[in-house]
Amino acid sequence: MQFLYPIGLIAFAGLIIPLVIHLWNVKQGKTLKIGSIALLGESSRASAKSFKLNDWLLFVLRCILLILLAFLLAQPYLKEITSISNKTGWILVDKSIFPQVFKAHNTTIDSLLKKGYEIHDFNPGFVQLSIKDTASNTAKPGDTLSYSTLLMAANQNIPSGASVYLFANRRLNRVGNELPAIHYKLNWIPFNQADTLSSWITTYAEKKYEAKSNPSNTTYQALNSTDESPINIAIHEAAGITDGKYLIAAIQAISGFTKRKLIITPPGQKVDIGFWLSDEAVAPSFKASIVQGGALLKYEKGKVVAEPSFMVIDGRNIKLSRRTTSANQAEKIWTDGFGNAILAKQKSQMLNIYHFYSRFNPQWNDLVWNGVFVKSLMPIVIRDQNQPDFGFENNIADQRSLSNNQNVVNEINKIEAPTKNTQNKPLGKFFWIAALLIFTTERILSFRKKTDYVKN
Repeated sequence: MQFLYPIGLIAFAGLIIPLVIHLWNVKQGKTLKIGSIALLGESSRASAKSFKLNDWLLFVLRCILLILLAFLLAQPYLKEITSISNKTGWILVDKSIFPQVFKAHNTTIDSLLKKGYEIHDFNPGFVQLSIKDTASNTAKPGDTLSYSTLLMAANQNIPSGASVYLFANRRLNRVGNELPAIHYKLNWIPFNQADTLSSWITTYAEKKYEAKSNPSNTTYQALNSTDESPINIAIHEAAGITDGKYLIAAIQAISGFTKRKLIITPPGQKVDIGFWLSDEAVAPSFKASIVQGGALLKYEKGKVVAEPSFMVIDGRNIKLSRRTTSANQAEKIWTDGFGNAILAKQKSQMLNIYHFYSRFNPQWNDLVWNGVFVKSLMPIVIRDQNQPDFGFENNIADQRSLSNNQNVVNEINKIEAPTKNTQNKPLGKFFWIAALLIFTTERILSFRKKTDYVKN
């Protein structure tokens, strides 16, 4: 027997309470009535004291009761070694496509079942399936959780080292950004349904695009030929700062990708977007040059913190060497590894203001060398309230798939599944029952003793 909170055993000190009560339980003397004291002579006075335990049974019961309470505070438990079911492994498949999967891979699934494999639904809960479930195709599609999330959740149900066969497509829009860490052996058998080509229409910044997707890539083609109004951009760069060249290169890349006309104009003219690349406060004239509803991105001045970290942008970790301290409570868009704001957005009646707590400079971070730089600036340069991730969205019709030889998991434990497992069995309920019985017995005996004393 072991204890979850051994410090609770300090309650054993309470045993001194019934000991003191029983030792100091002095009985009152009895009065003897006599007719006359004329013949009684004076005797010498003598007194004696002794400590003697009375009512041993009550004393023992009360001590046992306190001992049980001390055990309950310490929360005792027993370690039980149980055998794990020696199932060979699992077969994971979405119930909604199980009939099609079985039709295409019936030989493989039958051979696995003969070896002792179990079939489970590849959805939250991992409900066990049987061959009877292939008779009908009435199951609705499961949750749209990513495969990474489901594979991680399976760690709680599948024994360590067990073999698992997964029948599913390798669509990019179902795979998460991070490799899941699993402790079982995964064998992913691709199951591609008939449609491998798809297309859809999407709208971004009042312009329609036709998307065409296949397992290798997705392309967008502009549909409307009308020329939208150009987007005017102003860039203010303080003396001695050369960050503007990286920003200009990114803006040109955005223009080439979206086919929108982006014009960099000298400060002072009316613009849609302003970039203030300086530690100085934004000049009133520069701020006034931005049209109502436009955007302003400015460097934030503050104490420079030089500590190795990373920026989290679009699920990617980008090296961060320096940042300035942030006391702004604006909405965080980019953060570092400690949760500090790197880019925060504040919306006012006139402008959308972006506070940048780093710099577009390789000495501060590796953002300008990363391909995500263009993507991360796109929602600022070409703003659209409905689809901020244009060109990178997870559309349900997207057919892009991972190659069969690309690793999608991180197997952290490849040893054979153990045959025994250790579980903790709480003993609290047994101690509660014993304490209740002891307390009831103690009360009955104490009441009887009091009744007998009154009668005498």
